[in-house]
Amino acid sequence: MFPRKASVVIKDSLKLSFEYVPKELVHREAQMDQLLMLFRPVIESGRSETAFLSGSVGTGKTATAKRFCADLMRYGAENNVPVDYIIVNCRQRSTEAGILLHLVRHFDPGFPDRGFSPSEMLRTLNGQISKSGKKLVIVIDEADLLLKKGSVDLIYQLSRFSEESINIQSSVSLILISQEYIMDKLDEASISTFKRSNAVRFPKYTSGELKTIVCARAKEALREDGIRDDAAELIADIASEWGDARYAIELLDMSARKAEMLPAGVVTAEEVRAAKAETYSVVTESKLEVLDLNRLITLLAVARSIKDQSYVSTAVAEKTYWVVCEEYGITPRKHTQFWSYLKDLDHLALISTQKMADEEKGGVVSYISVPDIPSKELSKKIEAILDADLPPKLYNIS
Repeated sequence: MFPRKASVVIKDSLKLSFEYVPKELVHREAQMDQLLMLFRPVIESGRSETAFLSGSVGTGKTATAKRFCADLMRYGAENNVPVDYIIVNCRQRSTEAGILLHLVRHFDPGFPDRGFSPSEMLRTLNGQISKSGKKLVIVIDEADLLLKKGSVDLIYQLSRFSEESINIQSSVSLILISQEYIMDKLDEASISTFKRSNAVRFPKYTSGELKTIVCARAKEALREDGIRDDAAELIADIASEWGDARYAIELLDMSARKAEMLPAGVVTAEEVRAAKAETYSVVTESKLEVLDLNRLITLLAVARSIKDQSYVSTAVAEKTYWVVCEEYGITPRKHTQFWSYLKDLDHLALISTQKMADEEKGGVVSYISVPDIPSKELSKKIEAILDADLPPKLYNIS
């Protein structure tokens, strides 16, 4: 059923999963350094510490927390200080009882899921941590979901565990992760533990940063030269609208899977556009069908000229536009009007235009991309509309 076939693009698919955390997180070095500064006393003096990580989806909060905890665990081992950590996702476990059960089962996998109240499980957890003699870091991911249910007391109890422990070798440190700012949702007692200065912020990734991330992940997951540089740049540009590294990795994964089925054995801009079309496409037949003839011809020229490239200059697209006009027996408009058609298509999100520096010619050149659909597929859709019996409205040329 699943025949063996040598991979031509993907070397290690696990490196494209959301669960995989690279040994080095590019563009999150500052956040890692801040966490190291905050948690160094855990190893050096046995203190409990806290941190609050905030930022939008896909900005590396959870990955950074995982990488940091693993590094802290190794650092502790090097200094003869045993460290352990537990990560709880409040989207999966949204109640105090569910979270406590997960924590208790870290030490006792066979702990029953019924018959114990939260307060009883908390006492059990206290005993387990004291018995372990370890420095424990508890990471509560998507903590805002927990706090919205009014479960502030659990955070307070966990943050004050070390004050009641009789085992000086053990301690509990907390890392809260949230998309929202949640310090104002904590009570005064908890805020006294979670210092406002312990907030670690994660800004959205820029296009340049996302390209670095895509290239780094491709180096680990794909075979050598498995992705063209302009394809990696296109992925970064698409994901930069949200600054989301998760989306960039998802596009890389889907693009690589599509490239596996092709003889070239390399991810090009066409595979990226095909992957984008499956995840979030704004190019639909209904959008194309409301375009008049000139804008359809212009879009067809862009699609034909861009081929498997990520971008095409407006000058090249305009030359193709003249050829397409001749093919369909239409008088081409002048440059100013052609440029206005491009702006209209950009406004409709059918294309994307941007200015880039031209190192060879010098100065700035306008480039066009088609991020949402493979150019060949777009050409076919437009040609089908043009070759059909055109409705009269299509000839309302302006």
